[in-house]
Amino acid sequence: MLNIGVIGIGKIAQKAYLPVYTQLQDRARWYLMSRDLNKLTAASNRFGLAAAGTDLADMDRLELDAVMIHAATPAHYELVKHFLTHGLHVFVDKPLATDMAKVTELYMLAAQYKVMLTVGFNRRFVPAYQPLLALPDKQMITVMKTRVNKPLPAKQAIFDELIHPLDTALALAGFPESPNARFAVHTNDQHDVEQASVEFTAPGIRASASLNLVAGANFEETTIATPSGLYRVQNLSQATTYQDTGATQSTPPDWAQMLTTRGFKPMVSAFLDAVETGSANPVAPDTSRLTHQLLAEMASQF
Repeated sequence: MLNIGVIGIGKIAQKAYLPVYTQLQDRARWYLMSRDLNKLTAASNRFGLAAAGTDLADMDRLELDAVMIHAATPAHYELVKHFLTHGLHVFVDKPLATDMAKVTELYMLAAQYKVMLTVGFNRRFVPAYQPLLALPDKQMITVMKTRVNKPLPAKQAIFDELIHPLDTALALAGFPESPNARFAVHTNDQHDVEQASVEFTAPGIRASASLNLVAGANFEETTIATPSGLYRVQNLSQATTYQDTGATQSTPPDWAQMLTTRGFKPMVSAFLDAVETGSANPVAPDTSRLTHQLLAEMASQF
């Protein structure tokens, strides 16, 4: 059985990750760390996971196989570097960093220490997207995410929100080596981003990823056009195929868990598989670097 450390147990971790770890206790022992002792104790009791302590020294005393880092983005660099240089496999929330030099350095460190660095792009593991990833002869790809009245500073909008549709579009396009990207941003009078988009090309494909932070609904939609039909997934779960013969729809079964349909449990399971077997990184470094590179290029305009 694997021994896995968990650093950071804030809102996202408690909503998206700790419930998954609770379900996977047959595969790993999970050890929580938080600088807030009260939060650590409460999370340990709520999720039935071991409390390791309140600082990195507590983690370093354990014989771990890997760590899951769910701290705030500014803390990623030092935490990831610490555990990579201690010879541990690392899973970290996206983005890895907002500075491309740091992204490159950390991937180089992982290669140097012969350990895996996996960034949590959960949408790559969404079950409804798997048939779309395998579609041949894609012509056009559009991925859209909207939020209700939530303008954000440019860096936050790009690295916290646009990252989702952009990485999804890149994955569906096969992560082209030279995407020839174009960026567009609309800001309000306070210089916060209201809309942002990235358009890029791949061989035979035109793709776009867009974000609207002042829409009337929280919504996500992915559409792929091919010679055989048009394929659409809404809110990561509702799939519709349009062809000459009509439209067919599919939704997850009623018993399907939200953390599975949104890709979190399949992603964590894939990471555990790779740690156990020494198989390939489920989020290939070159593909992660491409997403981070395009985001960094866009953010450099501000």
